[in-house]
Amino acid sequence: MKTRLPRSIRAWLFWAVVLALIGLDWHASKPHDRFTEPPPIALGNGPAADAGHCSLAPTPIRSR
Repeated sequence: MKTRLPRSIRAWLFWAVVLALIGLDWHASKPHDRFTEPPPIALGNGPAADAGHCSLAPTPIRSR
């Protein structure tokens, strides 16, 4: 016959594991450098050469 842990103990174990994983990630990862990212909108500068197509603002199609 299997015995199950009470619900409150399982909840405490769950949150302990979640907090341990967050602490491990925080300790092991390097800080985020927000200045290495391209700006979301570069008005008047045209498309960025190193950005993906999803970062470009839509432009109206002009007929000649």
